[in-house]
Amino acid sequence: MCAADHSRNGEAQQVEQPERRKLLGWAVGLINGALLLAVFGPVLGFVASPLRQRRSGKWIPIANAAEVPSGEMKEVTFSVRVEDGFMVADRKYTLYLRRDADGVIALDPACTHLGCRVRYQPEKNRFLCPCHGGVFDEAGKVVSGPPPRPLERAPVKVEDGRIWVYREA
Repeated sequence: MCAADHSRNGEAQQVEQPERRKLLGWAVGLINGALLLAVFGPVLGFVASPLRQRRSGKWIPIANAAEVPSGEMKEVTFSVRVEDGFMVADRKYTLYLRRDADGVIALDPACTHLGCRVRYQPEKNRFLCPCHGGVFDEAGKVVSGPPPRPLERAPVKVEDGRIWVYREA
């Protein structure tokens, strides 16, 4: 072996080493990317899962329009069939319906302070919360007490002589 052959082999090795290093760099980069994806992929999927869920609400007929006289409050209880995973259950809900010149309103009887059930007092035209003394008027607005906001209103419509309420399932 002469010195010229030895120097050619050394150049060939020098030329091959950057290719090998580049290949090893890509392999290490792919392994690191796969590890990051394996660690953060499920976390990102969990965090973003509420954004992927579709709302599944529907309109439910809860009363005949003739059953709610104008200017009066009526308590209506209805049930909704809910399918949650492997379980199917009928859940009962209660709303207060009131009809006036502007239409029909549906008020959720849960106090906005701590969720106690309010009762309508027809002689006072007020909703009273038995837990902490919250008072609401007929439109559900806060009159006195600790509730921070009015009673929740459910979306309602009147069609074909029936009162419909929109509920999230």
